[in-house]
Amino acid sequence: MDRFFDNNNPVMRFLSRVVDLAIVNILTVIAMIPVITAGPALAALNNVLIHLVRKDETYVWKMYRQSLRQNMKQGILLGLLFLAAGVLIVGELLVLRSIDSRASTALMIMITVIGVCVFVIGIYTFALQSRFENPVKITLRNALALALGNPLRSLAMVLIWAVWAVFLWYIHGVALLVYVIYGLSIPAGACTLLYDPVFRELEPDEEDEEDDAEAI
Repeated sequence: MDRFFDNNNPVMRFLSRVVDLAIVNILTVIAMIPVITAGPALAALNNVLIHLVRKDETYVWKMYRQSLRQNMKQGILLGLLFLAAGVLIVGELLVLRSIDSRASTALMIMITVIGVCVFVIGIYTFALQSRFENPVKITLRNALALALGNPLRSLAMVLIWAVWAVFLWYIHGVALLVYVIYGLSIPAGACTLLYDPVFRELEPDEEDEEDDAEAI
C-alpha cells in the first residue's frame, strides 16, 4: 500500500498530472472571465504546461499566479489583438454566410483559412510570451516564423483543437463542466508536447533564452 502512494509510482504521477491539469484549467477560466485578461491567462497557462511537460517540480497555483502577474501588461495587448482579429473574422463569415453566391463561398473559404492561420499564430504567440521577454512586435514575428517553419506541427495543433471542439460538441450535455475542468489544459497540453522540442532548441540554457528568441 505504501508503494502505491509513493510519489514515484507511475499511477500517482499520472493522477498528480490529472489534478494539475484541472487546477491550471480552472485558474485560466477564472482569469479569463474579465475577457481583457485572456492574454495573460493564456500565457500563464502555457508557462505551467511547459513545466509539466518537462516534468519540472511544479507548484501550479504559485507558478500560475506569478506568470499571470509577469505577463499582465503585454499579455493584455496581445490578447486584445487576437480578440479583435477573431471578432473581425467571425463577423466577416457571418456577413458572407447571408450571401448566396459562389464568390461569397470562395471568400468564406479564404477567410476561414486565414482564421486558422491566425489561430495557430496565437498558439505560438502566447507560448512565446510565457517563455521569452520580447516586445510585442518581435513576439508576433517569431510566432509567425514558428508557424510557417513547422507546418506539420502547426497542422497537428489545428487538428488537436478541432477534434477537441468536436468532442465537446458531442458531449454538449456536460460540455460546460468539461470545459471548466479540462477545456483548455488538455488540448493546450497536447500542443505543448508538439512545440516544446522546438522551444528547447531555442533555449540551450536559461541565461540565453532572450537572445535565442531574437534569433528565430
